[in-house]
Amino acid sequence: MTTFYSAALHTRFISFFAVLLFMLPLAEPMQARQNQDLMQRRAQQVNPVQTPSFDMSGVAGSFYFLDQFGINLGMSRMSGDAIDPATYRVGPGDLVTIVLTGNQSGTFRGLHVNPQGMVTLPNVGSVLVNNMLIEEAQAAVNELVRRSFRDTQATFTIERPRQITVHIAGDVPNPGSYFMPAHTRLDQAVLPAFFEREQDGEEGSASASPAAPSSSRISTRPQPDASRVNVRNPAELPNLSRDFILNGRFAFRNIEIRRAGGDTVHGDLVSYTVGGLLTGNPELKHGDVVLVRKKQEFAPQVSVSGSVVSPFTAEFRTDDTIESLIAIAGGFTFDADTEAVQVHRFTMNGMQRIEVRDPAGFPLLPNDRIVVGFDADRRSNFSARVEGEANLPGVFPIERGVTTAADLLELAGGLSPKANAGAARLTRNRASWERLPDELNPFAYNADRIRRASDQLVEGFEYLEFEDRLGQNFVFIDLSDPEQLATVKIYENDVLHIPRDQQSVFVFGQVMNSGFYTFTEGISVQEYIRRAGGLALASDPDRVFVIKAGSNAWMRPSETTLQSGDLIFVDRQPFESLDMVRDQEFRRRELRNRNIQLVFSGLATVASIITAYVAVTR
Repeated sequence: MTTFYSAALHTRFISFFAVLLFMLPLAEPMQARQNQDLMQRRAQQVNPVQTPSFDMSGVAGSFYFLDQFGINLGMSRMSGDAIDPATYRVGPGDLVTIVLTGNQSGTFRGLHVNPQGMVTLPNVGSVLVNNMLIEEAQAAVNELVRRSFRDTQATFTIERPRQITVHIAGDVPNPGSYFMPAHTRLDQAVLPAFFEREQDGEEGSASASPAAPSSSRISTRPQPDASRVNVRNPAELPNLSRDFILNGRFAFRNIEIRRAGGDTVHGDLVSYTVGGLLTGNPELKHGDVVLVRKKQEFAPQVSVSGSVVSPFTAEFRTDDTIESLIAIAGGFTFDADTEAVQVHRFTMNGMQRIEVRDPAGFPLLPNDRIVVGFDADRRSNFSARVEGEANLPGVFPIERGVTTAADLLELAGGLSPKANAGAARLTRNRASWERLPDELNPFAYNADRIRRASDQLVEGFEYLEFEDRLGQNFVFIDLSDPEQLATVKIYENDVLHIPRDQQSVFVFGQVMNSGFYTFTEGISVQEYIRRAGGLALASDPDRVFVIKAGSNAWMRPSETTLQSGDLIFVDRQPFESLDMVRDQEFRRRELRNRNIQLVFSGLATVASIITAYVAVTR
């Protein structure tokens, strides 16, 4: 009997254990769902504010964990530019996301790197990621995940970078401590120290110029409070302009950055702004102290000019070399003569010009001036364009100031049979020379400078301004005049426009029917006026002019021969208004009355003389 009960008990135990082994895999998804519900309830207790999430819990073996408190805290920070995964190092305060794929899938969002530099994955464990590159942190997380899940890979990403504290000091208008994203570079870090926010209650407004002391403004320096960190995003502020960097009052080539560990590096915002060199605009670290000083009045300078992309003048640094300064200036231009680099140096014996043969080994001194020459043979990309009635219109190479209009017309194949040679026009392209100062510009004049020493009347000045507004880039050229073709020089981007000969004459002004009339050789001006219906009632027959095509010269009909394309203008008698007519009539009556009074006064005077004479002779 004892043996029977023992066998039965053993059989029931084996059956129960088999059922338990069979039910255990089925209970895992249910347990995961319960864990997720428990985590969500805890997140709601910490912060009842909800954000929409993508729930993957419906898929067997997957989960979605959202640290609601971490998300809300991370989103209260300002966001900077995109980080560089190749250089960014993870640190305390970073908000990260970890995604699991493979045998076990799931998502951990809103995980914070704690002050010890560790990130904790719920139900998985903690791993040290401090001061690691993103790729290194991902490898460390993968090592942790593999201990809990087989054939599972983890992807590590930065959801919101941490904030660091940087101290801006020196001679800036608004020194102090500023919060900013961990990957902020020097130029964006110093912006809040130069610009102030208007005191209008709007946190995002900023003045567009460097700050000046004023009681109506408040500093942009962040003031943390118990509810959130009140910070200014450098991206909301204006950028430091090139003019402010080069010509401002601050020494932007010698910015001192003191690291928390005791090291000191230097920033050079001139090299970054002018040359785009990131080495002069380093990324800042937590606890950095940035010292920006004012320019000293007699501090040494250095300049690069001539055939470089961006000439500049800035403060001198002891580590400056010719090669580094030319790199800041953007390198050589296409026409630069790299063998013609000169350094102009002031010595006790006067100014010295040094031809530099080996820029790499040439030591620079304070106040040196670097000038790069040009290769004249490389300045041969000049061209001019011919439009209109040429046999081969197009763009042709020229030698600036040497090629003549005759040469250009020959390159274009000469005039077509339908060309109006006397009405051509040469247009100077102002874009090729207007950047020059007026005193160096061979084609421009300054009306204000001209009238300064003139004795013109006000009307003369007004006419001078009118002439200035008409433009200075047109040159009349008669293509039928060989002498003029040989004397007119062509410059880069000139345009020679040759109009079509329409075989017509335009008659307008005080004629009955203004319009175009067919040109006939030998026909007089009066005949064209007759064809236009004759003179109008208000016409002035003594003021008939021929306006020549091309030159727009006004001439009397007796002074020129009418040609195709010319204009005939008939002037009118001056307009008279009703008030003017009445005023003239009143003046005529007044003049007549004065004449009558003068006559009577004369008669009275004669009568008085006669009476006096008679009285004396008696």
